[in-house]
Order: sequence, then C-alpha cells, then structure tokens
Amino acid sequence: MALKGCAELSELRLGRAVHAQIVKSNEKPDQVVSNALLRLYSDQGCFVDALKVFDTMPQRNVVSWNSLIASFVGRDRVVESLECFRRMQAEGMGFTWVTLTTVLPICATMTALYSGKEIHAQIVKSTKRPDVPVLNSLMDMYAKTGAIDYCKRVFDNMHSKDLTSWNTVLTGYAVNGFIEQGMVLFDQMVECGIRPDGVTFIALLSGCSHAGLTDQGRRLFDNMKLGYGISPTVEHYACLVDLLGRAGRIEEASDVVETMPMKPSGSIWGSIFNSCRLKGKVSLAERAATELFELEPNNPGNYVVLSNVYANAGMWEGVNRVRELMKERGLKKEAGCSWLQIGSRIHTFVAGGGFQFRNSVEFKKVWNELKDAMEEVGYIADTSVVLHDVNEEVKSIWVCGHSERVAVTFALVHTAAGIPIRITKNIRICADCHSWVKIVSMVTGRVIVLRDTNRFHHFKGGACTCKDYW
Repeated sequence: MALKGCAELSELRLGRAVHAQIVKSNEKPDQVVSNALLRLYSDQGCFVDALKVFDTMPQRNVVSWNSLIASFVGRDRVVESLECFRRMQAEGMGFTWVTLTTVLPICATMTALYSGKEIHAQIVKSTKRPDVPVLNSLMDMYAKTGAIDYCKRVFDNMHSKDLTSWNTVLTGYAVNGFIEQGMVLFDQMVECGIRPDGVTFIALLSGCSHAGLTDQGRRLFDNMKLGYGISPTVEHYACLVDLLGRAGRIEEASDVVETMPMKPSGSIWGSIFNSCRLKGKVSLAERAATELFELEPNNPGNYVVLSNVYANAGMWEGVNRVRELMKERGLKKEAGCSWLQIGSRIHTFVAGGGFQFRNSVEFKKVWNELKDAMEEVGYIADTSVVLHDVNEEVKSIWVCGHSERVAVTFALVHTAAGIPIRITKNIRICADCHSWVKIVSMVTGRVIVLRDTNRFHHFKGGACTCKDYW
C-alpha cells in the first residue's frame, strides 16, 4: 500500500526509502511488492531502477512485463519496448488488453505494420472478446501505418463503438488523403446519433486542408458552433489558417489570425509560416518567424523554414544570417531520416549516408535500372529543391542521396516483386523526391506508401493520392 501511494502521489524519494526498507528486511519481497516497485520506478521515468527491479525478480507475471514495457515507452525507447513484448511472448507469458494498448501505439510510431498485424492475429486467436479500447488502438495502428483499408475493416466488424472509434477512422482517412470517404463516414456518424466533438472537426478540417477542399472546410468550421455547439479552439483555428494558406488565400488567413478570440499559438504562426514558404511571401514569413522565434526559440525547424524562404527568393544574405543565428543559439538542422520494416527488423537511412549499401553491387544494379527507366519517361531531377548556393552537379548528387530514395531502393532490393513498400520520413518529403517516387511506382509496378511529418502519400502507377496538392 505504501508503494502504491508513493506511485500515485509521485513521491519518488519516499518510495526509495520504502525500497531501502524492503532490501534491509530478512524476508524476500513477494510478486505484488516487486510489481509495485516496478510500477513506481516506471511511472517516475526511472528506467534504470525499473530494469534492475525487473531483472532481480524471482518470478514475473503479466503485470511485471506490462510495467517494464510501459517504462520503455515512457523513455521513448520504442525499439526496446517492441523487443520486450516479443521476449514476453517467447517466454509464453501471454498478454492482457492493457499490454496490447501499450504496444500497438509503438507499432504505429515506428510504422511497423507487420508487427501490428502479428498482434492483430493474436487478438483474433484469443478466446476473449477484445474490448473497445484495444480495437481503437488496433485501428489507430492501421491508420498510422497507411493501411486504412484494414482500419475500416476492423471498424466495420466492431460489435460496439464509441466516439473514439469514429474519430480514429475519420483521422485515418484525413491523414491518408481519403477525406471524401471521411466525409461520407461523418454523415453516417451523425445519422447514427453519435455527436461529434472537437477532435472530429480537427480531423475533417485537416483532411480538407490537405485535399484542397477550401470552401467545404470553411463551411465545416462555421458549422461547428452553429450546428453542433462546439466552440473552435486554437487547434481548429490552426486548421482553418492552414486551409486558407495552402489555397493561396493568405490575406484571409492573416485576417483570421488578427480576429481570432485567443492569442495565436505556435501552430497558428506555423501554418502562416508554411503558407508563406509555399507561396513565396517573404515579408509575412519574416513576421511569422519573429513570432515563432519568441514562442519556440529552440525549435530549429522554424529557422530552417525561414532560411528556405530566403533561398527560394535568392536572398543568400538572409540565408547566411539565419544560419549564423542558429549557430549562435546552438541549434542544428534535423537530418533527413527514413526507415522501413522488413520482417522483424527496422532499417534506417540518413540523408547522405548509407554508404555501405550505396556502394554495394545490388544497389548499383537496381539504381542504374531505375535511372535508365526514368530517363526513358523523361524524368529530369529538379535541383531547385537544394537550397544551397552550390553548382548544379553538387545539387544533383545531394538530391540523389536523400534518405527516402535510398530506403526505396533498399526495399526494391530486399523485397519480392509486388510487395507494397512502406517508408516513414522524419521531415517533409521534397518536391523532387515526390516526383521521383511517383515515377518509381510506375516503372516498377510497386505500391509505395510514404509517411512524412505532414501526411501519407500513397503512390501507385505514377500517381499520388495527394494529387500533388501538398
């Protein structure tokens, strides 16, 4: 009881004192006490202590494993948490629904679809009927790994659904570029008597923004209060600003920022900032940057965007000023990184890296075949995406080293023909890589699903679900 109280009250110091008394005691702690210690350290983010307790436990049950997995997750050690779950299963421990609702979001974060499918198989084999939260987690995993058809299939087979169930599928449709199906589902939701909430409208508005459905999105925003009594929050205003900005209606977006009833947040100015980058509005971008540098002084992404705005405008002095400012503040640009799952392994590639693979015979063979096939259809690299004051030859080399290209080539080498390729990228895909992947999908006949920081891109037969509106 004492350890449980320490965990609930976040009294780590007192909990350590209790642990000391347990160590001094002549009696060995039973499983309940050990689990309580494990939970205390896990909840407080004391990963090393939690691991020590776990390793010295004479016996472990499902609660013990759940606590350890939660400890890994709390430290953002997603690979280790998934490996821990596999080890748990290998030892025949089984699982609870709590286990799966902890592990499935890890699969979503890593875009580890195959691992998520393995868990789905265990749910199907279970003699117990899964509860709504675990099925919601399963749908969320499928939506965030780009398998929206599987997400909808789980939804359709659910015996009971809550609002989160509906919102999960709606968000999945939005981020995967299928907002039209999302709008149909929203109508069904309302007809079933399910009352939407703020999350519902964030999904719909963001989906409209990425699809270019500007007027429809504007009507949805206006109907939130009038039709459903939902007062827009700063997140909804951020969606509205993004919706208008992407459509080139930047003055309207600026008016929304000036008249909104709450102070604009970083996400609001970020939406304006991104719109200025897309449309080349330097002066407004500088104003947005000023606000963002105050709100988020340690976010290197904002400095990079301003640098890109200057570079697109050919203002190299401005580029140099921003880079000097980043240097003064000790900030570094986040390197482009892409990863994919083949079997049970996650393979990671960094822009300009992967030299061992890029120098291999297999890579050169597939790369040269792609190059020849793409030249036949008229592909020419767009080096304007390299925002550095260097010559064209260097720009071309840098573009070819982008992490998603290496990841796609790796997948073509190591997977069988016809197998869909699923890649995640930690930053936004550049315009030339987007064109490159489209053509790769055409010349290889592969479906390529790429998730970047903004959305999913589903490439098939030389086309993308974003319809080049991104």
